[in-house]
Amino acid sequence: MITNVLHALERDEVTEELRSELDRARRDHRLRHAEAQMMLPDTVMAAASTANRYLGDLYGLLIRLDSGTAEQGENVEAARARMNGLWDSLWRMRHVMRVDLGITAPDEDV
Repeated sequence: MITNVLHALERDEVTEELRSELDRARRDHRLRHAEAQMMLPDTVMAAASTANRYLGDLYGLLIRLDSGTAEQGENVEAARARMNGLWDSLWRMRHVMRVDLGITAPDEDV
């Protein structure tokens, strides 16, 4: 979803429907993250919290870009860079989860 918004911003084609879907996805994610805080082991939760921060930062940037309230240095290129940071944090979270489940060795590269 967030990737769709970034692509729409690049083309200057953000619609009300897309904004609504992004908002719904954000609310769903916040609910799941709150639930996860009660169930995940500390190591996994730390990785999930990092990914959540990246996601929140990117969401905020996309909203500012869409509404025309972006600050100096905030542009689509900056959003793309934050997206890359988000992907990195999600891959790290996946690795930590797999280690916690015993599927992956802790010393294997991410």
